[in-house]
Parts: sequence; structure tokens; C-alpha cells
Amino acid sequence: MSDTHLEHAGKIFSPSMGKGIHPVIDSLEMRIRTKLIRGVDGATDPSEITRRALEYASEAEQRIAELSARVSTLESLAQTDELTGLYNRRGFKDILNRNLFSAARYDEMGVLAYFDLNKFKDINDSFGHAAGDEVLRRVGDFLRRSIRSTDFAARLGGDEFAILFVRGEHAKARERARTMARKIGRLVVPWQGHKFTISASVGLASYDGSTAAEELIDRADRAMYREKHKRPDAAIRARA
Repeated sequence: MSDTHLEHAGKIFSPSMGKGIHPVIDSLEMRIRTKLIRGVDGATDPSEITRRALEYASEAEQRIAELSARVSTLESLAQTDELTGLYNRRGFKDILNRNLFSAARYDEMGVLAYFDLNKFKDINDSFGHAAGDEVLRRVGDFLRRSIRSTDFAARLGGDEFAILFVRGEHAKARERARTMARKIGRLVVPWQGHKFTISASVGLASYDGSTAAEELIDRADRAMYREKHKRPDAAIRARA
């Protein structure tokens, strides 16, 4: 292939097309680029070279867009708790790390609230995991509706939830978190002729630019357990 042909092909098929989206997409781009260069090899008319290059480039863009959408969907699913639709632990840690980086860069502060449903195991043992799942869904829905657009809610696992109050003052975040815990205590979850009332303990930990993610989660978790031990009688109750 002549240098002129390569120049025409290179101008049509930009090296940046799909760059950095995903290794699979990068591989696809390379295969179509090779096909493009080979495909114009037999052509001598610059207009024919351009026509073929545009055809292959259009095909590449379409397939890259399709794969990019799939990758975005899979990445979202990998960071989402299937039961509640909140962030899962993996997704929440990614969010947390990004906000800690921002805190270090812009000298920001915030608060992590760690929620735990009191004696949640009792409901699974007495009524089955499907009933417990319904309680978790209701709590997840409540937390999602209760946070600001700048905050993040997650189910970290089991009956443990977290909220990241971004750029929040500790005193205000503490009051908001405690208000949420009180409102969780007023939730009534109907299930097959029963009505469950639940309660939650919450612990808080503040962060700044020097805080590490695991350290922050651990401090909030320990604060939550201190709160839980203050009210050992708190439980999930069921009534017909």
C-alpha cells in the first residue's frame, strides 16, 4: 500500500476512536483498522479509498458505540446492589475514594453514616429470607428518597447501609442521620398478613483530605456498634 493510501485511511479512521473505553473495544478498533487498510489496498482512486474508509469507519463507530453501551451497563451492574438498587460495597468504595481525593485536593470535609438494622436476623429466622429481603428493599427505598442529590447511599451487605454526606458538617450530618434512623423506626413493612416495624442504629465518622477509605468505614462501623450497645432491647417486631 502506498503512503498516499495510508494517509487517506488514517485521516478517516481516527486513532482516538474508542480510545480507552475498554480493552475489548480497543481490540475491535485495531481489527477494523487492519481491515480498513487491507480493504483499500486494491484501490488506486483516492475517492474510492475515501469511500471505503468511510464505510469501514462508520461500521467501527457503530460497533464501538454498541460495545461501549454494554460495558457501561455491566460496570453499573457490578457496582449496584441487586436487591435495593443502591450502590453495593464495591461501588460505594469507588465513590468514597473519589470523594476523599476531592477532599484532599480542595480541602473539603464530609461525614459517613453507617446504619445497621437491629436484630434483623430474627425476621429471617422467623419468617424467611423473602420477608427479610422485603424489609431491606423498603429501607433502601427510604434512604434513596431521603438523601440530597449530592449524597450517596449504599447497602454494604446484609442489613448494613451507609450514606456519604458530601461536604457536610458533622453536627448537621449527625442530626440528619439520627432523623433518618428515627424514621426507619416508624416504617411499617407489610408481609403476608404480618406488619413488621423495625429500628436502626447509626454511627458517624467525619473525613477530610487525610482520611483513608477503610479507616473511615471502620470508624463509622465502630461508632455504630457503640450506639447499638446502648439499646440492646431494640428489635424488629411483627404483628398480625
